[in-house]
Amino acid sequence: MSDTYQQLKELGDPVFEKVPNDPRLSFRWHTHSYPAPLAKWNFHPEYELHLIRRSHGHYVVGDYMGHFGPGNLVLTGPNLPHVWYSDLNAHDPIIYQRDVVLQFRGEWLQSLMHVCPELESVKTMLDDCERGVLFTGSGATSAARQMKSIGNMEGWERVSTFIGLLGALSRNNYRLISSQNYRLRHTGAHSEQIDAILRYLHGNFNEPVRMAEIADWQGMSTSTFSRFFKQLTGDTFTKFVRRLRIDYACRLLHAPDNSVAEICFMAGYSNISNFNRHFRLLVGMTPREYRQSLTTQTTEETGAA
Repeated sequence: MSDTYQQLKELGDPVFEKVPNDPRLSFRWHTHSYPAPLAKWNFHPEYELHLIRRSHGHYVVGDYMGHFGPGNLVLTGPNLPHVWYSDLNAHDPIIYQRDVVLQFRGEWLQSLMHVCPELESVKTMLDDCERGVLFTGSGATSAARQMKSIGNMEGWERVSTFIGLLGALSRNNYRLISSQNYRLRHTGAHSEQIDAILRYLHGNFNEPVRMAEIADWQGMSTSTFSRFFKQLTGDTFTKFVRRLRIDYACRLLHAPDNSVAEICFMAGYSNISNFNRHFRLLVGMTPREYRQSLTTQTTEETGAA
């Protein structure tokens, strides 16, 4: 078998996340590094507010895939699958304290709403986060500071800060990221499978990636694997890999170090025509036009300053 097949076989075997329940605490606050046992494609019945403190990479929430950097702040609803894969290199094999995570059960918050009707203001946001909610702007920056501070708090201060955080976020601008029709359709075993596949694709999308080889690793025919992948990610295998490559190309185009042709090959394309066509299809302009738009935007911002 090829080296690619061997790499796939050697991937870890992640498991469904069981969120610990401490009866002394109303919600769970923790940080973790990457790679870590918790950093996997997983789902759980708790709500989760997830902050990235360090690194860049790709994340998947339901059937949405995007690029993240420091400050990425997402709220996921119960049983909505999610994962954040950071870019690693030989100089930074571990990203320490990459994440700050808040996890809480809906039943606990519902009971608080019965006692404190004012908390009804966060209900719309909680309903929305069944599709995943991405926070941006100054409100997200302020929320990130509050999230980090909760780790040093105890007692009522801890609870009141958390309630204030939810209230502030519900008034902040946010964006729904998973599609309206996405629903969880997999078991714990499937969760392990898709995490291993996504982890491999994140690390190898700019190399030749063969669906037939991955299907063989999973013990499926190519057609069965194709249906399996689309059911769990909401996208075809080919389109998913294409999105990873084009997203990576966009990041490279922000720096002037490489030509468009060089970036084409760095992103995993073997010819410039396919690269240009796929880039225009996903971004709405050619790579050169995209780089030019970045230059124009920077000039305008500098002029405005």
